[in-house]
Amino acid sequence: GLLALLGMALWSFARRWRWPDALPGNWTLGNWARYGGEAWEPGMTTLLVGVAAAVIALALVLACLEAEDRSGRRPGVRALWLIYAPLIVPQVAFLFGAQVLLLSVGLEGTWGALIWAHLLFVLPYMFLSLSDPYRKLDPRYARSALCLGVGPARVFWRVKLPMLARAVLIALAVGFAVSVGEYLPTIFAGGGRLTTLTTEAVARAGGGDRRLIGVFAVLQAVLPLAGFLVASALPGWLFRHRRGMREGL
Repeated sequence: GLLALLGMALWSFARRWRWPDALPGNWTLGNWARYGGEAWEPGMTTLLVGVAAAVIALALVLACLEAEDRSGRRPGVRALWLIYAPLIVPQVAFLFGAQVLLLSVGLEGTWGALIWAHLLFVLPYMFLSLSDPYRKLDPRYARSALCLGVGPARVFWRVKLPMLARAVLIALAVGFAVSVGEYLPTIFAGGGRLTTLTTEAVARAGGGDRRLIGVFAVLQAVLPLAGFLVASALPGWLFRHRRGMREGL
């Protein structure tokens, strides 16, 4: 996979690459100048939908885990099946029904429908990423804060979230990466009116222009990579003046 991505990156900067040369004979930025405009709109759609789906999923997951912590009750088997069903059932098996539902309410091809379709797959992955770190957080920190007279809401915002900063950011990066890679949900919910880098890359792949495919493939890979880089670097910067927090992260 890495070699294939490297090959696409080379093609995106290649002017001429003849067989059997190991590298392009001529290099150029013209491919990015020529095709960058075509990638701008689907790129912005990919970014906005991915961020929106990941943020909504994060709010839902944190609410579920905090409610679980306060009540002392974990979700049962039925609830877990409901959460993980989109990852187990083949997408084609239920996305057509989802499209019929969107058509019946007149939401197909809207931003809300596209975000909802991505959320179906982003939410389970983020729950998987965040549930274990949240449950393994030492409860003595929260108890100490409660003994000092702090309310549960403030404990959540001022104690739990800072200590789980890296786990939360990684879960956001995972959710964003999942959204970037979604193809069928975008096709069904977008109705051909909203396209992302993934749908455009697949569509361009049939044209045989490796330079154009390379541009879209590189952009499709750069967005999730940027998300993971931010998730890795941001906690250390936020807590740069707190050595104990940096060591814990």
